[in-house]
Amino acid sequence: MKSTGTCPKCLCTALWYVEYVANNDPNPGTQNKATQFQLAVTGKLGLDGTSGKLEAYACQQCGYVELYLKERLPVDGKHIRELRRPQGPPYRG
Repeated sequence: MKSTGTCPKCLCTALWYVEYVANNDPNPGTQNKATQFQLAVTGKLGLDGTSGKLEAYACQQCGYVELYLKERLPVDGKHIRELRRPQGPPYRG
């Protein structure tokens, strides 16, 4: 939706852009505003890793939502690994 401006589910072109996807916790603690959601990438005990802020595109007609990272996360080979589809035609044995 981000690049096409069209919902892939119903083909509607009326979309909402949500710049800051926030935590909808009814008890946010002592903060006056909700915390922005982040894609959190952590180790076993959450002691290492990284995170990235999210933005969203939502279809006004069917409600389909796509989330996108606002910045690129570093590929460290441990918590974040790059995957690529193999090149060439599909293997047929």
